[in-house]
Amino acid sequence: MLRRPARIRILLVTCAAASMALSACEGGAAEGEGEGEGESAVCTEPTPVDCEDDVAIALSMNLNAPAPGLIDNTPDGDGFAVDVDARAGGFQGSDGWVYAKFTDSGLEKVELADLDSFGSMDWDIGFRRFLIRVNSGYGGPSCVSAARTAVDTDFASLTSAPTNLNFNEEQFMSDPEECAVVADGSGLGSPGFVLQNWWEYPAGCVATTNNVYVLGLADGRQVKLVVDQYYGGAGAQETCNTTGAAAGESARIKLRYGFLGG
Repeated sequence: MLRRPARIRILLVTCAAASMALSACEGGAAEGEGEGEGESAVCTEPTPVDCEDDVAIALSMNLNAPAPGLIDNTPDGDGFAVDVDARAGGFQGSDGWVYAKFTDSGLEKVELADLDSFGSMDWDIGFRRFLIRVNSGYGGPSCVSAARTAVDTDFASLTSAPTNLNFNEEQFMSDPEECAVVADGSGLGSPGFVLQNWWEYPAGCVATTNNVYVLGLADGRQVKLVVDQYYGGAGAQETCNTTGAAAGESARIKLRYGFLGG
């Protein structure tokens, strides 16, 4: 198998083999997202992905067809409010990941089967249940990266990327030889994705953190992103966030994004 060049950064978390048979509302209070670089990368050609077979197993990939989940966009300020159906056929369902690309007219679904995502630069971000990955590193052949902003960042007022952000690509496997899942530090075994801190698991549900991220896309553009909801239904996410009790339908993700200036 082709090996990825040494642009892979090492996560500062414990390496562990993971079982992805988590309940529909399990997640992690993630510990860090690795040491990235100060600027996001630009790329035009795909880079071979290491550990494809192991990644496919770890991420419960569907080998046959694109996932049926839909994406709906509503204009919102300088960007969009987005609904993503990431249910994947339910807990332990057989549907794959929903892939998407950030555009000026909304988050556009890209019809890809999971294994095809390893060779495609047409997508920027993918969704399956509570897992969200970007197209880079072990996650895909592009160079999409992400950086978490300060905890008090206001999404609406953010117009340009803050200085000194550490951008990270996907590093959720240990190395090209061992190909073991790098856990997120929660103790639950879920992979350490660069967007892992959009959620936390304080008790019995996936609570949203309101962390604002800046994503660097392959063409050099940057977007701001925040995930507002995992549970569908009136008041369901607020119930989880305030009481720790799961309510509503899981994997009905709502997020907001907008392009940033220079």
